[in-house]
Amino acid sequence: MRSRSLVRQSVGIVVVSQLLCGALLGGGALLHERQVRLHAFDVRLQGRSDSLLGAIQDAEDPNDNVLIDPSELRLPNDDVYAVYNQGGRLLGSSPGAPPALISRHGDQYRDAQSGRSTYRILEREALRVIDRAESNGKGLQRPVTILYASPEGQLWHEVLEAARFYLLAIALATTGSMLFVAMLLKRALRPLTELADAAAQLSPPALVFTAPAGVMQVLELRPLAEALNDTVFRLREAFAREQRFVADAAHELKTAIAVVRSSVQLLMLRRRTADEYVAGLERILEDNTRVEALVAQMLQLASAEAESTSCEATVELSGLIAEALAQLRPLAEARDVALSADCPQGTWIELAHERAITLVSNLVVNAVQHSSIGQCVTVSAKVGRTGKVLLQIGDAGAGIAPEALRHVFERFYREDRSRSRNTGGTGLGLSICKAIAEAAGGEISIESSREHGTLVTVTLIAGLPKHEGAHR
Repeated sequence: MRSRSLVRQSVGIVVVSQLLCGALLGGGALLHERQVRLHAFDVRLQGRSDSLLGAIQDAEDPNDNVLIDPSELRLPNDDVYAVYNQGGRLLGSSPGAPPALISRHGDQYRDAQSGRSTYRILEREALRVIDRAESNGKGLQRPVTILYASPEGQLWHEVLEAARFYLLAIALATTGSMLFVAMLLKRALRPLTELADAAAQLSPPALVFTAPAGVMQVLELRPLAEALNDTVFRLREAFAREQRFVADAAHELKTAIAVVRSSVQLLMLRRRTADEYVAGLERILEDNTRVEALVAQMLQLASAEAESTSCEATVELSGLIAEALAQLRPLAEARDVALSADCPQGTWIELAHERAITLVSNLVVNAVQHSSIGQCVTVSAKVGRTGKVLLQIGDAGAGIAPEALRHVFERFYREDRSRSRNTGGTGLGLSICKAIAEAAGGEISIESSREHGTLVTVTLIAGLPKHEGAHR
């Protein structure tokens, strides 16, 4: 997977944004500069045409003609001019003036091409007042049309110089801002580097993580640091649980194997009768069965905890409860404990049939084992207010001590170990039930008192009816 740098990406975004803004501002500035320069150019044309108007003199002939006195002109060599009288007759023009530049069109300002040069042309109507001795002090008014053209090369040279200045300024500003932003981003991302360095120090089994103080001061990084803290805490708890599980499992297996070995050693101490050997082998077989059940429950717990929370299988709960109670009725009758069920038909849950049987069976077996002679274990189910199914298993046994209640879902936890050996309990039944419920997106809770017994409540997601074969 191709890696990318946040610094380079951010600097690139800033540079592109600044270039776009610079292009827009530069383009606007150039347009404004051109308009300003063009206006100044037009003002110069106006001034030069005024100078040309001042050079128009009386010809002092009977036809009252006027003429242009060249000695009065101080005009650039590249400029072109022409003067027409009121009747449209050309009174005078610059030597070698191109016809395209001195032909009248009636526009005040226009551009025209002559050869390789573009000219700016001013065409204006003017009134020349001439003083004559015979006019008794009154000026003679001579209306004329002046055409004055000047090449735009200098104008565009000035505009290009301005453009070059703007481009240079934009380039310098972009380079400076790029360096400044890069430096600023590296400094701003330093807490992220510190956080990564701190996270890199994590290694099992000692999972200790403390976010650097600089990271916690950054509002954007604080949620990430807190999430890392929580994740490391959960990992540490998970490692601790796994270590306890391995230690407890090793202890349980070692104890069970030691019991089998002691039974074998006891048989080998002296010669025994055939009946004694048979009784000893039966005890060994019973101990071996207990070890086998322990290993099976450990595998069952690992399988339940590894399952995903998504479940496509559904099961009808009333029929499943009846099936589980039918399997456990011999155990209940042997302990003189009654079993009762209260579950409306058509109650479906999102759980595989095998997992649901394990869940109900473990809870009922646990309730039967902790019930006294003549008591009753009840199994009920209903749809709660939230739309989820509540499965409840209650007994009227001796209950669980308050200090032990918070540990009952821990692996291998047994409140009374001597009683557990008598009942064959391994301390994994409730752990398996908790893993199954949580893997199905549900939850499990337990209430108990010495006076009223124990009530286990499992909350499960309600499912849609499916054919019998879909959940078997």
